[in-house]
Amino acid sequence: MSEYLSEELALEILARLTIKDLARFSCVCKRWRDVINSRGFTERHRDVSPVKFVSFYDKGFYLLDMEDKHPVIETPRKLDFPLDHQSMIDESTCVLHCDGTLCVTLNNHTLLVWNPSSKRFKIVPNPGIYRDSNIIGFGYDPVSNDYKIVTFIDQVDSSTAHVFEFTTGLERERTDSLS
Repeated sequence: MSEYLSEELALEILARLTIKDLARFSCVCKRWRDVINSRGFTERHRDVSPVKFVSFYDKGFYLLDMEDKHPVIETPRKLDFPLDHQSMIDESTCVLHCDGTLCVTLNNHTLLVWNPSSKRFKIVPNPGIYRDSNIIGFGYDPVSNDYKIVTFIDQVDSSTAHVFEFTTGLERERTDSLS
């Protein structure tokens, strides 16, 4: 990364920066952007960063520092939601998270996968979910190196599971008959 600093030392320094600084420094050059956006760097940054908690209240998303010297509620940092959230989210919004990436249910039953630190997001089409009859899961699959959303839709005579792969955009479905 530099002729004066070993790559290992540069990565350790970058890993200790705030998310806001990392977003700025990812614009320095392609090499820094690629390093900061890499899975390995994300894991290292998570390991050395203070514990954070994402909260949804007052129709907004807030990042709370769990190791701050001040009381948690007095130091929230509002996250910039990438959409016009006043019309997209309400008190029934579900927020799932994995390694700093969030999966948010929207009013129109679509899903938003959003990384607040990189400001990247993707809207996932509604796989047929309804508020009262589904279970949603969100996680990272190290085998495929991809985030996945799993939804289970229970109906009177069958149950359907949808798996959506975030990076590739592929969706698979499996239906089991309950009769």
